[in-house]
Amino acid sequence: MPCFNAGRFVADSVNAVLAQSLDDLELIVVDDASTDNSVELLSELAGKDTRVKLILHERNLGASRSRNDGLQLANGPYIAFCDADDIWKPEKLHIQITALQANPLYDITYCDSEIIDEIGSPTGCLFSDRFPVPRNPSGNLFTELCKRNFINMQTVLMRSNGAASRMLFDENIKWVEDWWLWITLSRKSLYLYDPRALALYRVHSQSTSTTQRLGIPRNRWKVCMRNLRLNFDMPREVRADIWYQMALDLKAIGRRRAAQSLLWKALCSALFSHTSIRRLLIVGVRLASGMRLRKVTLSIKRR
Repeated sequence: MPCFNAGRFVADSVNAVLAQSLDDLELIVVDDASTDNSVELLSELAGKDTRVKLILHERNLGASRSRNDGLQLANGPYIAFCDADDIWKPEKLHIQITALQANPLYDITYCDSEIIDEIGSPTGCLFSDRFPVPRNPSGNLFTELCKRNFINMQTVLMRSNGAASRMLFDENIKWVEDWWLWITLSRKSLYLYDPRALALYRVHSQSTSTTQRLGIPRNRWKVCMRNLRLNFDMPREVRADIWYQMALDLKAIGRRRAAQSLLWKALCSALFSHTSIRRLLIVGVRLASGMRLRKVTLSIKRR
């Protein structure tokens, strides 16, 4: 097993941004109180290239706070993101900026990415293989994003005088803070999709830790609850889908009884919407499989 080396990942990521074919850019790097050699590497890179601006946190403040600090310092007409272990392909910025310039109605563009392993070798999979984009991946994506997140953060580029001027990462949400941001922005902004893989998305041991496997369902649940509360005008079928996804997240963290309750909510919402028969059957089967047969029979007799 190769040794996890966050410092090496940071250098690869920074160098890939600086090597973009469109070189008129500023790179704001936020070090969130790292404990490896990242600060030394970043300071050296910043000393060699005046386009690099370095923010150093004295204590760990989290990903959302780090991104917000970077956003407050940004001056360009476009904003893009790249986490420390991901890599942009050389033409990414040029292609995406050209796309937004040619499509003035769109504020945000995103694309696919190739998945690489810990040592940077291709896995043969795309991000869209794991998180498929909807049938219509461009335009108003509010209802689709309410159901699930299919946008890889490092592939996003947006206008700073449009969507970005209204955006802020929620510092109370971890691991899925980008999902909540995409949902919020989708209420007023249109998304433009490019199926090309313009970036490399690294999957490694630190990205699949036990803490994340437990934390992600909890924070997904938090996003869903906030979405239901604030976006009360969403269609019934979308609400049904959200209740269903919340039930699966609760089940993943061992809260089976609460999950069953939400499955009932999903089923009730679906019955009064345009949800397909197939989805109704799926919800019904999952609900029945988690309950005693006697209870299911009694429920059916009451109908």
